[in-house]
Amino acid sequence: MSASLSRPHPRRTFRALLLLGAVTGFSAPAVADEVSEDELRAETVTVYATSNPIAVFDYPGQVTVVTRDDLETLAPSSISDALRDVPGLDFAGGPRRTGEAPSLRGLSGQNVLILLDGARQSFTSAHDGRFFLDPDLIGTAEIVKGPASSLYGSGAVGGVLAFESVDADDLLRADETWGIRTRLGYQSVNEETLGSVTAFTRQGSFDGLASLGVRRSGDIALGSGADLPSDDEIEYALLKASYALTGAVTVEGSWQRFENAAIEPNNGQGTLGTGDSVLDRNVAKDISTQTVRFGAAFNPASNDWINANLTGYQTTSTVDELDPTVPRTTVRDIETTGFSARNASVFQLGGWATTLTVGGDWYKDEQIGTDTATPDGVRGGVPNGESTFTGVFAQIEASIETGVGEFLIIPGVRYDEFESSSSVAPGQQNSDDAISPRFAASYGPATWLRLFGSYSEGFRAPSVNELYLDGVHFNLPHPVLFNPARGSFVFAPNNFVANPDLVPEDTSTSEFGVAFDFSNLVAKGDRLQAKVSYFETEADDLINLTVNVVPAATCFAPPFFQPCTFGTSNSANIDRAELEGAEAELHYESDRLFASASFATIEGTDLSDGSDIGSLTPDRFALNAGVKLPAWNARIGARVQHASDFERRETAVAGGFTIVERREAYTVVDLYTTWAPEFARGVRINLGVDNVFDENYERVFAGVSEPARNFKIAASWQIGR
Repeated sequence: MSASLSRPHPRRTFRALLLLGAVTGFSAPAVADEVSEDELRAETVTVYATSNPIAVFDYPGQVTVVTRDDLETLAPSSISDALRDVPGLDFAGGPRRTGEAPSLRGLSGQNVLILLDGARQSFTSAHDGRFFLDPDLIGTAEIVKGPASSLYGSGAVGGVLAFESVDADDLLRADETWGIRTRLGYQSVNEETLGSVTAFTRQGSFDGLASLGVRRSGDIALGSGADLPSDDEIEYALLKASYALTGAVTVEGSWQRFENAAIEPNNGQGTLGTGDSVLDRNVAKDISTQTVRFGAAFNPASNDWINANLTGYQTTSTVDELDPTVPRTTVRDIETTGFSARNASVFQLGGWATTLTVGGDWYKDEQIGTDTATPDGVRGGVPNGESTFTGVFAQIEASIETGVGEFLIIPGVRYDEFESSSSVAPGQQNSDDAISPRFAASYGPATWLRLFGSYSEGFRAPSVNELYLDGVHFNLPHPVLFNPARGSFVFAPNNFVANPDLVPEDTSTSEFGVAFDFSNLVAKGDRLQAKVSYFETEADDLINLTVNVVPAATCFAPPFFQPCTFGTSNSANIDRAELEGAEAELHYESDRLFASASFATIEGTDLSDGSDIGSLTPDRFALNAGVKLPAWNARIGARVQHASDFERRETAVAGGFTIVERREAYTVVDLYTTWAPEFARGVRINLGVDNVFDENYERVFAGVSEPARNFKIAASWQIGR
């Protein structure tokens, strides 16, 4: 875990941004209300922030929505590319798809909840990514920042990444009932080729979609001039349908699969040269993820008290690694089965327009690890075990218009209980319960201004991996013992040690901010929206992997052949920690121009010794701006991201602090254009250049340079009627 040091303090940054926003606000309210409703730009709506649709501007917190139009314009080849400019969100693990892992507001791993069509994605691994999904299948992505445990329970302390798969409505043009879309693409940095075909229809009460796609890519050319081993063969598929049985009852189902066959090191987040004879070898890695989901909705138009949804799902993720030099095959398999039910009732309560949402969830995570090189077939570091969770919640959304503005309050609370067990430690079950309250409110004294604040408590239960770690973590060369036959020192292990007494992480977060919404600033019908916020999180019992590499005394005692270990690795709770930061996001759009800008800064401190903690990032500023060419039905734009330099410090053995990690500042510029020519109906062409100036830079914690200059081209053709 780590944090950022050499940067402006977030309180000063927040005040500066707030002052800038206030100046902008006082200069614009005269025109804010002059535009008619039909001239306004489309309102961006979030569903996952409250579990009910609410305008992003009105929501008392920070949430970013990435639409299908955004994805079509940028034509990303990975999830990290699609979400690169979201403030507070970062992807560590290097440029390989298989190693990308998200962090939100300095919290990573299982502190970030990932949902795919409402199904939890629970895959976790020390050296692989958190989830596997192709951006070609995404309809929308919502990034809810800050604790969401009052709705979603364990794992949502940092926030939620919620992906909705593409459906027929995302692709059908006006007055069409069916269509077929083919897409081809290429990018130079890894010689990647893409091909996909999607068929979709909406016939009366039925709508459905079927999509198949493949990607083929080679080693990644890095800004450093080196090539990163990363041969990928990706296949993905989606089947999705819904049917309205009556005007009130709708059933739906989907099946989604992602498979990635790669040739790369065992550690998908690292490079060659770690010194570990196992991690440094390339392996044949097969990754597969499958999500099956069924849902039903009951929403009678004559009854505002009933809007019920029931969802059942199962997600299976498997990573199979073959090392032909041993030979050895290791497997990590994680299966999540879950059900959720919720109902939203709409009514008036003393003049307040009120929505009461109640619901419950149950899900179970099961993990199996196997290793053909061990006598019992059990894989070290991947304990066989399971965790079950049950939770119920209630939330109220109430708003009232008064003579002095609009008030919105959102109180909510959730109760969870959970239990984990493993064959590694029979009889040593870990169980607990948690209550997660949240209170959020906003006040809009004018249509162009909204002030908001919130207080929320969250928790994250320890995972099976953290509770029951066992086996060898890594190997280091023996300080004395030399093997003449191999011509190298003998390697000694660092072993995992189980800790079934871990307690859940517990956090409390306060956040406040301001939002602006202006129209007719530069041109008639244009719109500018902005949000700025500051947050503080106090965390107790954060779960941290502690690695001690001090060799045992027996390593130095003759004849050196006796047992020798290089310390141990185990999960432990950190007593107290604090995270704080600021975020700002701005969007502008008119008939001719578009622009989005974001800023984020995060700091984290272990209050017991002052060390930096958290999966933190440098201060980052991002700008995405361009022009629209209506006569050509085209857009031309540029993306710029600047990150400040970065340092991480830890407590030194001799006292004081020592710098253990440093990254240089960097600025990356991308160019892109999208064109849908009038003379070729249904054709869309995307062109782009990433990292235009061939910047050699590293993201924090990546440990490897990012991709070099990358030329991209994609074309799609859609027919239908």
